[in-house]
Amino acid sequence: MAGALAASVASIGLGWRPSIATADPGDTFVALGSSQLIQSEDLSAIQVTLDTATVTLNRDEDFSGCLGEGNPWTAVLPGAKKPFTAAWTSRKNKNVALYESVAQAETPAQAKAYAKTLLDSGIRGCQGSSSPWDFHYGKTSSSPVGSGTATWALSYRGSETRASGGAIVFSKGTNFGIIEVTGTWGPAGQTMESIAKVAVGRLN
Repeated sequence: MAGALAASVASIGLGWRPSIATADPGDTFVALGSSQLIQSEDLSAIQVTLDTATVTLNRDEDFSGCLGEGNPWTAVLPGAKKPFTAAWTSRKNKNVALYESVAQAETPAQAKAYAKTLLDSGIRGCQGSSSPWDFHYGKTSSSPVGSGTATWALSYRGSETRASGGAIVFSKGTNFGIIEVTGTWGPAGQTMESIAKVAVGRLN
């Protein structure tokens, strides 16, 4: 994911104008924009020391983590719109990063279905000894955040017992996404929960 993200660079704060999908009658629909990605002030508030952002719009990124390279967004999520993606890195610590991908579905029900696919393929497919990679995810935790929800799990390398990051799947309304974190800040579980709540809170 990180390599593809470098293709298009923009400031997190810029207001982009993506095309507006069709919502079901009665839905409250707000166009997805870069302001709905995690912002620098969000990271500062939860003491995550990342300071450099790369934003890519509507690019069919390969996944890293459990889904692995060679599995782009539209292949894992047939029919889904291409996501807004952001990579947060640190100039001081090359071992920590946060990668976020957010997209908009046609309806809230479709957003939840896409989020379930991301959760099943992107986290549960690499839990425990069944992981095909040199890392695995621990147990999942979930939390409602307003009208949205987030589920996350810590990741561990080999037989290590200290978390080396994690993944978060979340949805709210017609929007949904996934975050992959490398490295940790303070208590890993608390950090992942804080990032998850911030991510959902940013969605309309």
